[in-house]
Amino acid sequence: MSNEANGQAEAERTTKHARTGLGALLRFLLRDGNLLHSPVLAYAVLASLTRSGMIFSINALAASAAIAAGDVALLFGSIAATLTFSHLARVNSFRLVLTTKRRLRTRLSRQLLDTDSGFFARNDQGKIYSIVTHEVNQISSASVNLIESLEAMLLIAFCIPYLFYLSWPSGLATLAAVLLGCVGYVLAQAPAQENAEAASRVEWQFFDRINDVLRGFKELRLRTARKDDLQDDIIDLAARERELKIRSERLFSLGHVTAQGVMMGLLCLVVVGLPLMAGTEPATVLQVLTVVLLTYGPVETVMGNLSSFSRAAVSHRLIQGLEKELEGDAAHVETVPAPLRSGFRSIRLKGVTTTLTSPGGGDDRFVVGPLDLTLVPGEVVFICGGNGAGKSTLISLLTGLRQPDAGEICLDDEPVTPGRLDTYRGLFSAVFSEFHLFSRLYGLTDQERDRIPASLDQLDLSHRVEVRDNAFSTLALSSGQKRRLALSVALAERRPVVVLDEFAADQDPAHRALYYDVLVPQMARDGHLVIAVTHDEHCFDKCDRLIRMEAGRIVSDTRQHRAASPVAK
Repeated sequence: MSNEANGQAEAERTTKHARTGLGALLRFLLRDGNLLHSPVLAYAVLASLTRSGMIFSINALAASAAIAAGDVALLFGSIAATLTFSHLARVNSFRLVLTTKRRLRTRLSRQLLDTDSGFFARNDQGKIYSIVTHEVNQISSASVNLIESLEAMLLIAFCIPYLFYLSWPSGLATLAAVLLGCVGYVLAQAPAQENAEAASRVEWQFFDRINDVLRGFKELRLRTARKDDLQDDIIDLAARERELKIRSERLFSLGHVTAQGVMMGLLCLVVVGLPLMAGTEPATVLQVLTVVLLTYGPVETVMGNLSSFSRAAVSHRLIQGLEKELEGDAAHVETVPAPLRSGFRSIRLKGVTTTLTSPGGGDDRFVVGPLDLTLVPGEVVFICGGNGAGKSTLISLLTGLRQPDAGEICLDDEPVTPGRLDTYRGLFSAVFSEFHLFSRLYGLTDQERDRIPASLDQLDLSHRVEVRDNAFSTLALSSGQKRRLALSVALAERRPVVVLDEFAADQDPAHRALYYDVLVPQMARDGHLVIAVTHDEHCFDKCDRLIRMEAGRIVSDTRQHRAASPVAK
């Protein structure tokens, strides 16, 4: 599907859901936003009631010939109570915003941690980052707007019947003004939301370009044309986002201005129209004018917050879309942590097949498999093959990071079902070709942490790195040192299977010899299954089995006679 068709489909979807978006947002704020269990609603109701009492007492004092002590007491009491309850409502609203933000972020982070690795292959980081930060902030702030609007609407709900009591034409005019303002908002809502959502999607691309700047700074410095081209792309995305947000704000503002215009017309009607009507007393005009003036601000608050609700509804829809996708991928993830296994007898792939598709949803397909393979502890298995042969996909399947489309993976002759997946993954430690190095020692037991210093010394890193407060003292290392630092964690974990993907590619000759002649044989002697992806043909005699892959298939699985290491004891 073309980008234009995708954009049109998105626009139609946005328009279709525009009317239901506010309802879904309201249900979210009441249920997940904890509004129903917060005292903020009670404070908002009390603030609107006391404000209504203030309006009533002002009119009572204006209409009476003499100042009554009771009316004065009611006025000052209402003012004090209104200020107190409004303050409490604001403080609790702020607390509610932070609580909603914390709950959303922790829930999304949990879902991201539990999702299948395929999710990250299909989605750009900019989208995820934007939703977890900007969209969560937008929807959390809607809690304050909802409380403000509720307080204002309760006041309006009291004042309109009161206006009908004072003067039915003024009550009818005020009701018509509120309804006309709502109509103006409704007409602008759908296209405004459409542009707001389009702006959010452009912002995702902008975050991706910033990620390119942060991760590709070396390559950008080596070619000025590349740097300038990236900058042009960033400028274009920023301009498109700006234009879409201006269009959205113009429409939101149009609805707001419509409400303002109607209220201004109402004021003119009260000041000019009512005195001209037969039978309208000046005192009544003054009372009506007092009510209209004191409800003018609440009406503006409601109309102004409607645009904030629309933006929050867009954010809610985007968050829901992300959560739905995460829930779909998390269906195969074990939610209850399983105890780690200390060993296994065999891992077997039976007719395992998986199909890779392009991230953009194109027609490019690459089939890996069917794969038949049996692995046992104590072996050193090297996997080799050209680029695109399927080596990394095989590793993903073996480690349980990718689920096969057909066939099955068996652990000790038992199929690895979704319920056993977490236990199965717990067999592996790995240093992938594109690994991530955590500064802190997340998830390690005390015993594993105690092994880190010995691993650092063995890998010739103790002079550069040490462990302080459950964290590495520095990550300012060369690429080869970082890879050895990642291996130090894998050695400390002592899992039954160690996977090393192109580990020696960025090691100098001395550390490459350490890897092939000392570390790998030692891990095998300790009973580990060592699976290593390598292109070092001169070291193929240092494994027990050599697996060659081509075009997604295993073309040979050769049993080797592992050469004795000149260094190993």
